[in-house]
Amino acid sequence: MHIRARINARKIVLLYFYERYFLSEAAAHEQLFDDMDKIAKSLDDDQAISSKEVQQRMESGYYSDLDEEIAYIVTQHFAQFPADEIDYEYIRVMAPKFDLYKQEVQEKVDSVAVSFGYKDMDLIDRVVFVLWYMERKELATPREIVLNEMIELAKRYGDEASAKLINGIWHKLLS
Repeated sequence: MHIRARINARKIVLLYFYERYFLSEAAAHEQLFDDMDKIAKSLDDDQAISSKEVQQRMESGYYSDLDEEIAYIVTQHFAQFPADEIDYEYIRVMAPKFDLYKQEVQEKVDSVAVSFGYKDMDLIDRVVFVLWYMERKELATPREIVLNEMIELAKRYGDEASAKLINGIWHKLLS
């Protein structure tokens, strides 16, 4: 395995998980869809898709095909990575299993979080936790490597406190 390819694949999967979380969270807000229907009616837009169809698309992702979603993410956000610098096997293993682990990770984090719960955390922090947990469970990546990589992702994409939060909860979960 080429280390750079794995790091790049982690970034792609992180964005894919973030997208999945964001869309599922947004799809849970009924007011959004009521507002969409009102706007479509006020514009007399016969071509507008129904809010229910939009909601279904949001809950399932942009495309019905995982390969299409990943290809879209790569071309839109990571086109600078040459194909041989992306670990596609990592993506094939990790990306489809997001929904399998999301609830389990929430329960584990909530069991050790003190001042606030998993759902109160920034979305990017939740995604990093899911990715960390999955990588340990699915690929048996050594603890130190996963911790280091997840802290780097948190520093890069999270806020100032993300890395400390992930490090602190990580150690509580492993003790």
